[in-house]
Formats: sequence, C-alpha cells, structure tokens
Amino acid sequence: MKVITEEEKNAENKAVLLGSVKGLAIGAMCSLGIYAAAKARFRPLLRMSASAKSATFVTPPLFFALVDAEKENNKFDKEMYSHDEEEREKKVQRNVWNSMSTKEQIRSTLSSEKYKIITGVWALSLWGSWKLANRDQLLSKAQRFYNARMYAQFVTILLLLGSIGLSMKDEQKHRNTIRRDDYFSRILSAAKSREAAL
Repeated sequence: MKVITEEEKNAENKAVLLGSVKGLAIGAMCSLGIYAAAKARFRPLLRMSASAKSATFVTPPLFFALVDAEKENNKFDKEMYSHDEEEREKKVQRNVWNSMSTKEQIRSTLSSEKYKIITGVWALSLWGSWKLANRDQLLSKAQRFYNARMYAQFVTILLLLGSIGLSMKDEQKHRNTIRRDDYFSRILSAAKSREAAL
C-alpha cells in the first residue's frame, strides 16, 4: 500500500485499530459462547487443562482481530487509492453492457451468475421432486424418498450439462475474440502521458 502523507498514515492506523477492536469484540463473544455451550452441553471441555482452556479463550479474539484488521486495511486502501480507476472500469463495463444485444445481455448474466442460478434451481428441484414423489401415497416413505432422489439427480445432471455448455460457449467466445486485458497497458499509457505532460 502506498501511504503518502502523515494524515493518511494516521487514518490507516485508526482504521486498522478500529477493525482490530471490532474483531476482538466478536472473538470475545465467540469465546464466551463456547464456554456457555460447554457449561450447558459439553462438560468435558470444562475439564481441559488450564493451557487448553486459555487457548480456547484466546484464539477466537486473536483470529477475528487479525482478520478484521486486514479487512479494514483493504477497505481503507480501496477507498483511498482505487476510486478513479474503479470508476473508469465501471464506465467501460457499462458501455460494453449497453452495446450488447438483449440476447447477449441474457447470456452474459447467465454466465456470470451461473453458480447462483444452478444452486437455486438445484435446491428448488429437491423441493419439487419431493413434492412430486410425495403425492403417490401407495408407496412407502422410503420409496417416495428414492423416487424424489432420482428426479433430483436427473435435474442435477441437466444443470451440470447446462453449466458445461455455458462454460464451453464462454471459452469459445474468448478464444474467438482474443483481446488482451488492457488494464495494465492503460495504467502504463496514463503514466507515460503524465510523464510527457511534465
């Protein structure tokens, strides 16, 4: 990370410190929850040695403090230094999106959200297959469950084949339109133009 002024350094330190404090609080709540659960249901955890008990109490706050401090540092970095490039990138993406036909927009959305769609349709197929199989009251519950599982497996295979088809289509499209990711070249050209202006 590039820290330029003392004010930015102080702001970064404050953000990291606040993230650490938040992580410590979350971790302390987790530790207290572990001990409350141990008291209520898992008595053997209370008979551990003192070092194991202290490690159980100290580990969650330290873990969450480190993770939240790093997250706040990354957030600070993103807010301070990547705003202009991010805006340019969003503008380019909007222009590309607006230049696409409706069919290409649908295909692009399906491609970018395919795992969410597949997971949702899979979960819906589990529910739907159980509803379909559960209507036959002549079968035992085990037989209805077996039929529902078979229906759901059929839908899952169709979803996997559809996902493979979308992936192959994307790969073929990228092969046909081999276009270098010009993010780095844009940064270089912007730096060269700044040097030329000086």
